[in-house]
Amino acid sequence: MERFVFETNQGAVLEAAEEAALMDYARVRANAVRPCVLVAVLTLGFSGWFLFRQDWTTALYTVLLGLLLSAFFWLPMLGNKRFRTNVRNARAQRENLTNTVRAKPIRFVLEGDGCRMLDGKGEEVRFWEDFHMGEVRESDRLFWLPVEDTSVLLPKSALKEGTEDNFRRWLKSHSRRYRVCKVTDRLRRSLERE
Repeated sequence: MERFVFETNQGAVLEAAEEAALMDYARVRANAVRPCVLVAVLTLGFSGWFLFRQDWTTALYTVLLGLLLSAFFWLPMLGNKRFRTNVRNARAQRENLTNTVRAKPIRFVLEGDGCRMLDGKGEEVRFWEDFHMGEVRESDRLFWLPVEDTSVLLPKSALKEGTEDNFRRWLKSHSRRYRVCKVTDRLRRSLERE
């Protein structure tokens, strides 16, 4: 039976929440950009065709329809400023925590079909018996596992038993969908801009 152990602390898990927010933002942005690009290509193609045929009004209506459709698909990105504010507020709350709370050890043990969350004394805090997930996400720093009514955020640097490749295979066998999110340094830096 494969066994994976992540040893971390409360501070690292709270910092991982920021990475999870960035992963979600990258997903929303990709979901907005893809249809906008498709609509732009189609709009240019059809507008060019109508201009070639010298049908000016249809070309104009095609451009207007393309702009409206692109605006519709881009609506989720309008919350960009609110997203940055929420991440900054969460960061400020995290900085207000005492070092005792931040250093509190947490251990996640995943084996079989279950996951145990243990405190620093080795006592079980939570146990998820039937570990089947909808969509698991991975970035270059984090594994994000949606479990029942919560999310388990596992920093990759905390993996002490098992390998990343084997853990990835285990996750894929216990989830319906596995998504790798590209969180770039540019995206991380964009949080600092106003």
